Amino acid sequence: MKKKLFYIALVALSGGMLIYGCSKNYSSSSTPYPMPAGTTSSSAMVSIMNFAFSPDTIIVKTGTTVTWTNMDSSPHTVTSLTGAFNSESILTNGTFRYTFPAAGTFTYHCTVHSMMKSAVVIVSY
Repeated sequence: MKKKLFYIALVALSGGMLIYGCSKNYSSSSTPYPMPAGTTSSSAMVSIMNFAFSPDTIIVKTGTTVTWTNMDSSPHTVTSLTGAFNSESILTNGTFRYTFPAAGTFTYHCTVHSMMKSAVVIVSY
């Protein structure tokens, strides 16, 4: 009898953990993704999928080239709000690259889908 109750409790706990894990929203994050200490990479990647930039904010060092890849079936743009860069239309599986020469925060959006907004924060290490 105790063994049966143990298995029922184990199944209930596992099911609860599965439901909790599946209910979390992992599609986009508002947390910036900084480069780990000691990283010397001069490139970073941003995916465009589900009508969002992912990660939605990144922190990289001066001189980093960021590559955006459109993984949606719809065209998108990567357009700086200050005019620093503009990808024009990026088709499915297309990419856009921009190298950030100076420190600062560069906010950008998709001109086709105004709800798509993000930022690249450039720091001097």
